[in-house]
Amino acid sequence: MRALLLAVVIGCLSAVPDCLARENPSRIDVGFSPDAGAEALSIKAVASAKKSIHLAAYSFTSKPIAQALIQARRRGIDVRCTLDKSNTHSKSGRAAANLLVNAGIAVRIDSKHAIHHNKYMVIDRRTVETGSFNYSKAAASSNAENVIVVWDNQELANRYLQNWNLHWEHAQSWRSTY
Repeated sequence: MRALLLAVVIGCLSAVPDCLARENPSRIDVGFSPDAGAEALSIKAVASAKKSIHLAAYSFTSKPIAQALIQARRRGIDVRCTLDKSNTHSKSGRAAANLLVNAGIAVRIDSKHAIHHNKYMVIDRRTVETGSFNYSKAAASSNAENVIVVWDNQELANRYLQNWNLHWEHAQSWRSTY
């Protein structure tokens, strides 16, 4: 029985990515929605930025998260966003993209894929916020969603940033419609 248990534990540990299986693991925070801190944790991650925020989003209509990104930009943080093309087809999506662009935040629309279904932020090239949480009012108040923030893990952040850069390169700049 002990041999079986040991084999299961070893098997589980071998599935953990190297960047998370460290002697001194990164601090990890989680939040859930509705009403269990998902949106608040996303805003906390944005507020923690000292240099940069790279956001990739499928749905982006959240006024509180947009406001947090704008506040970060006003603090001198380099904020850049790639959004799915569906944001250009809805009034709330266009409004959110316009709000960001009008605040000096670079926004690009990814139309290359059937959907740009990513939902993550890379903060200061060291921290990753990700999960099922769409940056939307529905995600915060109606849906069952999750957010995980892996703080201070440069290797993981580099992997996400490489992916973000791939999408940034082929996405098209959004110009405010007002």
